[in-house]
Amino acid sequence: MARRTTALAVALLVALLHAPAAHAQRKIQVPPEIERMYQEKPVIELVTMGVGSLIWERHGHIALCVHYDNPRDDRCYNYGIGDFRHPIGMAWGFFRGTGSFWVGKSPVADMLSIYSYADRTIWVQPLPLTPEQKKQVIDKLEFDILDANRYYAYDHFWDNCTTRVRNIIDDVTGGALSKMPETTDDRTFRDLAREGFFGMRVPLLITDIAMGRVTDRMPTYYERMFLPQYLREAVAKLWGIQPIAVYERQGDPPLSDGPSGRVWFALVIILLTSPSWLTRLIGRLPRTGLALSIIPYVLLGTVLTFLAIISPLPYVRWNETCLVLLPLDVLVLVLPAEKRRRYARGRIVMLGAIAALWFAGIVKQPLLAALLWPAIPLAVAGYWPVKPAPIGQAGASDDDGKGDGKPAPSGSKAKRTPPRR
Repeated sequence: MARRTTALAVALLVALLHAPAAHAQRKIQVPPEIERMYQEKPVIELVTMGVGSLIWERHGHIALCVHYDNPRDDRCYNYGIGDFRHPIGMAWGFFRGTGSFWVGKSPVADMLSIYSYADRTIWVQPLPLTPEQKKQVIDKLEFDILDANRYYAYDHFWDNCTTRVRNIIDDVTGGALSKMPETTDDRTFRDLAREGFFGMRVPLLITDIAMGRVTDRMPTYYERMFLPQYLREAVAKLWGIQPIAVYERQGDPPLSDGPSGRVWFALVIILLTSPSWLTRLIGRLPRTGLALSIIPYVLLGTVLTFLAIISPLPYVRWNETCLVLLPLDVLVLVLPAEKRRRYARGRIVMLGAIAALWFAGIVKQPLLAALLWPAIPLAVAGYWPVKPAPIGQAGASDDDGKGDGKPAPSGSKAKRTPPRR
């Protein structure tokens, strides 16, 4: 109930922000030049939202709103609408590059109340556009909401809700955003994606495993505006329009730093692969131990390889994790003992080469922890000596009691078949 009341209050606050001489009744100080901009209708307003608690809310959000002389005509255009009630279908459309996201049009108060109810900070920035530029923006927004144009293939880095808004502003201003001379720091696309997941260990690891080498490039200042906070920053730098917070988050602030989760991931891998060497150590059920250690990463590798085949997204298709979590490693569970050892040793050489390329800086993707997952069971299968069978028993240690195909020792007390005469 408290959140609904807050949402209604935000809607009222937005209405006050666009009402003449109303700012004296509010605690928020609005500069006079911003006041004047809101009096020159229509007003094109950039609206950015902070992070939320759900995984798809962790990188913020954005919209363009248009304010007219009659407040009843005010509308917001949201390019980040998806069918989040059916996440599997939405995810399939995302990986396949189909039109799984679309742009929607709604009253300003309705849209902002959704984000204030979710306790996400909301900033507004009126854009200093000429009447001709405003008309171009409105025409583009109205064109995009037509049924034939509203759906698009979402790409987290190069075609998302923020890049679409960024491109509209850049186009109508003659490339004002793309021509900004500002430089960026040394953070890559992967680093920027990870920032939204601080405090969430599993999503942090997904950015390592599921995102390929193209995300290890440093974006330009314009490319970095795929995230809402950097487009908000660019508008403030370019035109001096500082963002006005019409709603501020009441919960704990989002984390701006945190552990990478890679040490935790390595410890989990050691635990997951322990059956491979524990069963070899005690001399019982070694193939079962290998299966328990290998099957989980083979399944994950199969999923990643399948996505790399069917997806047009470059950071899904060119994923070096597929060479580490190789689905063919299931052969270790079905090959005869000698061929199994040869295959496992060959794979260890391959993993060593990948590690060497990583240390040399040729492979950029953070794969060091992931390399442990196949390396431990494959090292056991390829190099751990088979425990000798007790005298009097067939040599059966590598196949859970099925024998390795070698004859019993000559000193065995096993029953012999007398020769025929």
